[in-house]
Amino acid sequence: MKAVEIAALLENYSPPRYACEWDNVGMQVGRDDNEVERILVCLDIDDAAVEYAQKNGVNMIVSHHPLIFHGINKINERDFIARRILTLAENRINAFCMHTNFDCTYMAAEAAKRIGLEVCGVLEEVLDGKGIGAVGSFAAELRASELACLVKKSFGLEHIVMYGDKDARIKKAALLPGSGKDEIGLALAAGAQAMITGDITYHYGIDGAAQELVIIDAGHYGLEHIFTDTVSDFLERHADGVSIIRMPFNNPQKYF
Repeated sequence: MKAVEIAALLENYSPPRYACEWDNVGMQVGRDDNEVERILVCLDIDDAAVEYAQKNGVNMIVSHHPLIFHGINKINERDFIARRILTLAENRINAFCMHTNFDCTYMAAEAAKRIGLEVCGVLEEVLDGKGIGAVGSFAAELRASELACLVKKSFGLEHIVMYGDKDARIKKAALLPGSGKDEIGLALAAGAQAMITGDITYHYGIDGAAQELVIIDAGHYGLEHIFTDTVSDFLERHADGVSIIRMPFNNPQKYF
């Protein structure tokens, strides 16, 4: 298949119109007519992903986070982002990114399935009833400590951070894979007793707990790494004749 055909599949699956205005999604590097036989699916197009693609005959990388997010004035080897772009272009490797459009269409729903959260609405609407994050209920109440253990197990994590009463009873929860500190107010307004997210700093955490909201910080990568399996499953069903490679689990956050 050609790169433009893969892009069309992905844009139909997770339409770019659902991306936030500040975001940058879609084909970011490469020619539309490049032939694609092998696709690498990953969360970030970092140096490890670029090197892996180069060494393993990958023709296209599909990532969640954009490779090109802010303006770039020069493409040369002195800048680490520009170096990645140069390497991809020189090796005829396309880069396609699905960020907040994927968040709106699949991310929270897929994360909710993992922990048995029955979604009843979005946390922050973007377009047509779809949006960032989800609000839902569990079939039965959980203690906050039980919910924390469930999140760890469901997402394959060694460590999480929890703010609030470990014995609090949780029935309704907000879920926002990625960075959720700016949406704590929305979780409270929705009547959530817990919020499961990432990138919570200390003061946001204790302030949420002071308002009787249990906050479980599973890390940005910790929840969003499910992008790799979700998109790989889709491509394996629809990208005929193309080999799909899932980037090995490689959490950039290290714990000692």
